[in-house]
Amino acid sequence: MNSYLINFFVYTLAMIGFFVLAVWVYKKSVYSNTASKDKGFLNIENMLRLSPTKTIYVIKAGNEKFLIAGDSANTTMLAKLENNQSTEIYNNEK
Repeated sequence: MNSYLINFFVYTLAMIGFFVLAVWVYKKSVYSNTASKDKGFLNIENMLRLSPTKTIYVIKAGNEKFLIAGDSANTTMLAKLENNQSTEIYNNEK
């Protein structure tokens, strides 16, 4: 009887370990993307929510900054900003 209980616990722990490993591998494969190698290349510097579906973003891509408008259906580039323009826009909002 004791050997059956020991075998049961060993196989149960092995299966739990297998499932934990499978979930860990799944999360690593789903949440890892190729853009993670270029971290910091594309950043949202600032955003202003105009309505529940419309938002304006200041996006930094490398050394360039862009003013982007986005809603549930479209994304539109409004302007390419100079380095000091984004801080002027931010300071004028306050």
